[in-house]
Amino acid sequence: MGVFRRNPHWRRLYLARTISLFGDWFNALAIIHLLGNGERAPALALAVVFVLKQLPVFLLGPLAGVVADRAHRKKILITCDLLAALTVLGFLLTSKGNLLPIYALTAMQISLAAFAEPARQALTPTLVGMDDLLEANALSSATWSLMFTLGSAMGALVLALVGWRAAIMIDAITYLLSAGILAGLPFNLTRAPKRLHAKAKGILSLLGWNDIREGLRFIRNHQDVRRIILVKFGWGSMGAISLFLTLLGTEKAFRIQGSADLGVGFLWMCRGLGTGIGPFIARWYAGDNPDQLQKTLTFAFFAAPLLYLVVALSPTPWMAGTFVFLAHLGGSTLWVISTVLLQRIVPEHVRGRTFAAELGLVMLSSATSQIVYSLLLDKVGLSLRTTIFLAATLCLIPATLWFFSRKRLATQAA
Repeated sequence: MGVFRRNPHWRRLYLARTISLFGDWFNALAIIHLLGNGERAPALALAVVFVLKQLPVFLLGPLAGVVADRAHRKKILITCDLLAALTVLGFLLTSKGNLLPIYALTAMQISLAAFAEPARQALTPTLVGMDDLLEANALSSATWSLMFTLGSAMGALVLALVGWRAAIMIDAITYLLSAGILAGLPFNLTRAPKRLHAKAKGILSLLGWNDIREGLRFIRNHQDVRRIILVKFGWGSMGAISLFLTLLGTEKAFRIQGSADLGVGFLWMCRGLGTGIGPFIARWYAGDNPDQLQKTLTFAFFAAPLLYLVVALSPTPWMAGTFVFLAHLGGSTLWVISTVLLQRIVPEHVRGRTFAAELGLVMLSSATSQIVYSLLLDKVGLSLRTTIFLAATLCLIPATLWFFSRKRLATQAA
């Protein structure tokens, strides 16, 4: 593709992330296997793991954004990869059903990702031209989905044939490969644009509080930025999707060849396929026109939860998988378009903090939904299908708010 040819430095950033993502899905399935000994784990135990894959991003997001705008972004990414490889190897020392070490290692792994992701997001517009920004983000999202699909499918096979320890080793190796690829990025392009508040004194200044306030002030003063950030926050209310698909795949009627691992892997794979194709359809339909991009985002915001209503009613894994695929055509579209719109309007010196704030809010929304819906399943006794139906219905509320806010701004502009 042209974006690869025209942006060799971004190509290296992209390749490193792709390899790392592939291993992460092996790791995710291995953790699920550990929690339930290959059978259905309690919804709350699964939810805690999924929350620990999100909550550190919310808690550390403000500080991670400051680091991304202060420090050398290449060094951030390589350091996070190397530490993540060591953390992942720690899972080899755990045992099935021993939850506390699993929870602790999961939190450590995602804490490192909380620092890496804002740096990567802030670096992308620097390494690609504005004309290539939509294509680069669409390709990144599609690759996330491809790795989700391949990692879920191959991870399930590795678990079934070789065991969970092999899946953990593969994840650790991919982190090391990623660090090696990132080492080739040029020094001058990957450093932060300036050292923020370098002369500030006091503990709060050293911790980046002044920088955090500056980033929050920027978001508060720019209505368009706030609106776009709230898109992903609203979609985050469907953050329990991973929980739902995991539980659905372990149901007897949804197992493939009698294997819960294969049942979960299939539904995850359908999700990944939809997430991969959606951004390319959006790019073909909307192009680079900002107004058309927002219209496409609006359609996707409604389509995704509506299709999950059908997933809740599906009697077979094949029907459920089909509508999971269609739902994530919409989910990935709104994710990519909102990212592109934000990258276009946020100046570089606050880009790390803005994306950290956005990601943190998404993780908060998603983590909250994981806990709430797991409690409805385990403590209240709500059925899985009813819970999925409820989550999809509630997600239509932020979609409606986005629709009316966009309509109101269009009226004001006219």
